[in-house]
Amino acid sequence: MKKFFKTGMAVMIGLSLTFTACKKDESKTDGGNNNGTPTVTVPQSQKATVIYFGGTWCPPCGAYGKPAKEQIKAQTGNKAVIISCQVGNDPMANADAQALSALFNPSGVPAMYLGGADDVINAMIGGSSNTGTQAISTVGTIAAKTAKSNVVLSVKEVDGLQECTVDGKFFADLTGEYYAAGYLLEDKLNHAQASDNSIEKNIHYNVLRSKWGEDVKGELIKANPKKDETFSKKMAFFIPTTSVKENCAIAVVIWKKQTDGKWTLSNSSYIHLK
Repeated sequence: MKKFFKTGMAVMIGLSLTFTACKKDESKTDGGNNNGTPTVTVPQSQKATVIYFGGTWCPPCGAYGKPAKEQIKAQTGNKAVIISCQVGNDPMANADAQALSALFNPSGVPAMYLGGADDVINAMIGGSSNTGTQAISTVGTIAAKTAKSNVVLSVKEVDGLQECTVDGKFFADLTGEYYAAGYLLEDKLNHAQASDNSIEKNIHYNVLRSKWGEDVKGELIKANPKKDETFSKKMAFFIPTTSVKENCAIAVVIWKKQTDGKWTLSNSSYIHLK
């Protein structure tokens, strides 16, 4: 198939598992980033961030990838934040999903990247009947780690925009640069999926619709943060007229750029719109 991914920047990738896959078809922050200090308690709890790449055109995505996402959502509760990026010749594909694919540059789809607590990202490329079970196990391992950072989210509508307040905290003296990224997600999208083996046929959840800001990895919030430092940011999102607000959610991910220039995941949070 014609390639649709472009070569991206290096990401710190750990565990790689080979399955059946479609080949690629194509306190305060530094100056200017501080929007005040948190007014809520930020718990030292860890979630697994799950970034998925797939396409409705891809049979292994329907047979293994989409069902695995469904299993994670049903069985791990609030231990995981899923961001589903539809790519290639997919009706839900968009430039922001492609930008994340360029960052990870998977060799094929379905592809799933699971990370948290500033550790090595786990890569699952391709699919098999064990994909869901293995992903759920990895989510549990990540969620049991000690959080280095975390955020709490709240949302209100302001002048037609969904304004998300992000209150965050660091729990240790850390090195590297930490970025906050916001993503608008949508559930219950109905598009035919090739070889769909999931329970809800052709229904897609946690689909990335747009990002906040100019960069898919967000904005710098702190370099080399100290223990107990806090930050607060506001992220505004426009809900397209083609979307159903009640089916939308906002996910905020804390990315870490390490001193060697590689990226990993620190923590994430998720809130449904009303």
